[in-house]
Amino acid sequence: MAGAEIFDNREIEAIKDVIERRMIHRYGSHSARNGQYRVDEFEDKAKEITGAKYALAVANGTASLILALKGLGIKPGDEVITSPFTFIATIEAIIECNAVPVLGEIDETLSLDPNCIEKLITEKTKAIMPVHMFGVAANMDEIMAIANKHNIPVVEDACEVVGGTYKGRYLGTLGVCGTWSFDPNKTLTVGEGGMVLTDREDLYFNMDCYHDHGHVHSKIIERGEEGKSGFGVNYRLSEVQGALGLVALDKMQLALGKLRESKKKILDAVADTGIKARPMHDSDGDTATHAIFMMPTAEDAKIFQKATREAGRGCDIISENTWHYAKHWRALNDMSEKDFFGTKAPSYAPESMASSDAVLSRAVMFGLNICMDDASINKIIDAVRAGMEAIKK
Repeated sequence: MAGAEIFDNREIEAIKDVIERRMIHRYGSHSARNGQYRVDEFEDKAKEITGAKYALAVANGTASLILALKGLGIKPGDEVITSPFTFIATIEAIIECNAVPVLGEIDETLSLDPNCIEKLITEKTKAIMPVHMFGVAANMDEIMAIANKHNIPVVEDACEVVGGTYKGRYLGTLGVCGTWSFDPNKTLTVGEGGMVLTDREDLYFNMDCYHDHGHVHSKIIERGEEGKSGFGVNYRLSEVQGALGLVALDKMQLALGKLRESKKKILDAVADTGIKARPMHDSDGDTATHAIFMMPTAEDAKIFQKATREAGRGCDIISENTWHYAKHWRALNDMSEKDFFGTKAPSYAPESMASSDAVLSRAVMFGLNICMDDASINKIIDAVRAGMEAIKK
């Protein structure tokens, strides 16, 4: 349910306003709009919150990733370093540019491990795309240091951490650009939507034009008469979604506060068991809709999982997650060592992800709702205790 949990009459009124004004398209019809552009306001609100100079709202998180790479000029045969633990859209965005995904390894944050990056860099490496996974930031200090040393742009896949921070800075604003997602599974949702944040005017211009068939946008010249910068696609967001986005951003701190409060209750209550929570670089900036723990071994994770299921609130072992772990993606495996416009792809076989598998096979996860009562929280606490007791036997 995610973000829809916190829907109320404000979303209804926001949609109603757009429909009653009959202004669904974000562009054009300037004289009839009375200065009201809901997607523009959504973008302005994101800039106000994050401090980014530019924000481009688009159709979905996948579109935001593609636009970021297209805007940077990623070409066929280029290489982009990213994580094997991500939603498949990260990889699809690279492939959409006819570029080559180069998968690193992850650390216990479940995000890209900086220690693997330098050995993957070649003369064809044109971007590094860390994925801030399951609500927690990657080690951006070290990643940015490596990227700056080699003069490689960093594109932050921040689709799963809207509102998250790293040492006080909003995720998505540390690299050359960053992406957000507002799909139905995210903490903040507009149904389907995404956003790209950047401080670079040239990058923003490239993305803005490309996401709307090459149009050069103007509030003075009517749509269709403003000219084009080139070709593009349709990744536009509608005014309905823009209106929902404004409400979502207004609720951001409320939603994240509820999640953090629930997690704190769980972590405080199980601290005496000796369980190890997933490490974070900025616990105040955590946006995860999960409580994730690291077991000593993969076998311990299985024992823990069995005990939590018997206690009535089972956890998941993350290495078994087919939705987010590249090891399970046959389509990617089939691309191993294929030619990409003169660049040979690496192996994507499961054994190529051995280090990540060693981490994920020890990681266990309880899903959380934004709004949780004490009974639901206590079920997780009791399950954790049962799991730890089973390991210690």
